[in-house]
Amino acid sequence: MAFVLSLLAGVLLAVHGPSGSPSADRPAVALQPEGPSAPEPARTKPTETTETAEPAEEDTTDARSVKVEKVTLRPGDSLWALARTHGTSVKALQQLNDLGSTTLIYAGRTLQVPAQPDSSPSVRQSKAAPSAPAQRPDGRPGVRSADKPAKPTKPTKPAKRAAPVPNAVVAYAKGQQGKPYVWGGTGPRGFDCSGLVMRAWQAAGVTLPRTTWDQIHAGTATTRGRLVPGDLVLSYGGGHVGLYIGNGQIIHAPKPGTTVTTAPLPAPGNVVAYRHIRP
Repeated sequence: MAFVLSLLAGVLLAVHGPSGSPSADRPAVALQPEGPSAPEPARTKPTETTETAEPAEEDTTDARSVKVEKVTLRPGDSLWALARTHGTSVKALQQLNDLGSTTLIYAGRTLQVPAQPDSSPSVRQSKAAPSAPAQRPDGRPGVRSADKPAKPTKPTKPAKRAAPVPNAVVAYAKGQQGKPYVWGGTGPRGFDCSGLVMRAWQAAGVTLPRTTWDQIHAGTATTRGRLVPGDLVLSYGGGHVGLYIGNGQIIHAPKPGTTVTTAPLPAPGNVVAYRHIRP
């Protein structure tokens, strides 16, 4: 028992000191020992986490402060293609356009992209989906449809009818100039108006009716503005016919006492029909 009491007394002296009052310095050292197991290293982790987040905030500010231009989106555009074209990233485009994490974009809308050195403030068409090249010439490779010249239009039917048969018809009629008008004449010494027209087309291998009253129904109807050489011009109630030879002129056998000759087209008010004869 005496040994136990001595041991307790030693312990009390070690803790409280010889005066029996607690030491002000010792408790601080005893209760908060320094060393690797101290809690300070654990407190540095939140600080490191906060510091690593700062660069991401700086990147966002930089992406929004760059000079931008707008492009009009076209079918087939994507954020990845636009990012490659404009030398940026999908994330930067999302930040510039407040897209969050979505990658959905729609044709016809505008999108902000980093401006190119030669860009202007106006809204541009998307470079990611250029218009398809067409065939040359406004007939368009490398030439857009909008730039290519119009294809030459095919000749109208009147232009196609101009040769070679109508030329033969006109040539025959001109060869009869100076021959007299003969009532009912069909050549070769003289002609009346319908006889001259009938023989001219016959020289080109086409058979027409003999009289003006039947010739007025030959071929197909045409108009004054579409006349071509070889067309028939019937006037004076259908009792007279001339052969159109171009340049506003006809060749005809006018009346008894005259000869086969050229003349201007009759006045529109005197014409009752314009007929086109197909070879």
